[in-house]
Amino acid sequence: MARKMSEQQRRRLEGMSMIGRDIRGRDKRGGPWAPGRVVDEVYVMFYDYKFMIQRIEFSRGKSWDGSRFGYRTGYYTYDKDMRRIKWGQFAQTLTERWYRRLLNKAKKKGWNLFS
Repeated sequence: MARKMSEQQRRRLEGMSMIGRDIRGRDKRGGPWAPGRVVDEVYVMFYDYKFMIQRIEFSRGKSWDGSRFGYRTGYYTYDKDMRRIKWGQFAQTLTERWYRRLLNKAKKKGWNLFS
């Protein structure tokens, strides 16, 4: 369950961001994967987790359907010793109420997800 964080740990976690950074990884076949750059984020804090949606601007030719933007959900949290912040390796699960809060933040920023 949730672990107690100091105010300094909370500020550090809340400050974690990928805005302006390229997303990199590997595809299923083991090849490099770099679809684009994070241009914006919205998030909600829940205990020692920062759940977020990242808005990604695709690099030329990287979108499989011609879209300019893509969206990735994920989270940051501390490791088991509460020392290092890690990108979550598992898919997030939020309640309907919390996911609605996250989507409302994206809508307020003008993300074109709702038309």
